[in-house]
Amino acid sequence: MKLRHDMLTHGVYVVCAQHEGQRRGLAVAWATQVGTDRILICVGKQSATRELILASQSFGLSVLTREQIDVARIFGRQSSHRTDKFAAIGTHTAVTSSPLLDDCAAAIDCKVVAVYDHGSQKLIVGQIVAAEHLKEVYEPLIYREEDY
Repeated sequence: MKLRHDMLTHGVYVVCAQHEGQRRGLAVAWATQVGTDRILICVGKQSATRELILASQSFGLSVLTREQIDVARIFGRQSSHRTDKFAAIGTHTAVTSSPLLDDCAAAIDCKVVAVYDHGSQKLIVGQIVAAEHLKEVYEPLIYREEDY
């Protein structure tokens, strides 16, 4: 039996990477903490952002708030090959050169420490090298398939 998307709740995050002057990002609902200093993300093998994560060996994870569904749609519905998703989005960096969104709940900068193939997905584990709590109080954006 397959698990339906609405059976578990998932937060919505924006994962970004930068390498050799290119920056890309995508919205993901499959990200989780796997220890006090590690984050696991799941990214499709066809993703343009995945290519930059692997090339740069780093990624930024920005935690979205309930008010940021438009940001999630920008990063979730469009291809980085065809659109500059960052055109109207403020970003900054921490330790790595990975973009982190300015107006999010929290921003986590990671160096890649492991990559696993899993069907049509890559499971990427990052070691947290910097983290910022940007909003003290917020409601997280929860993934609902009908929003995307």
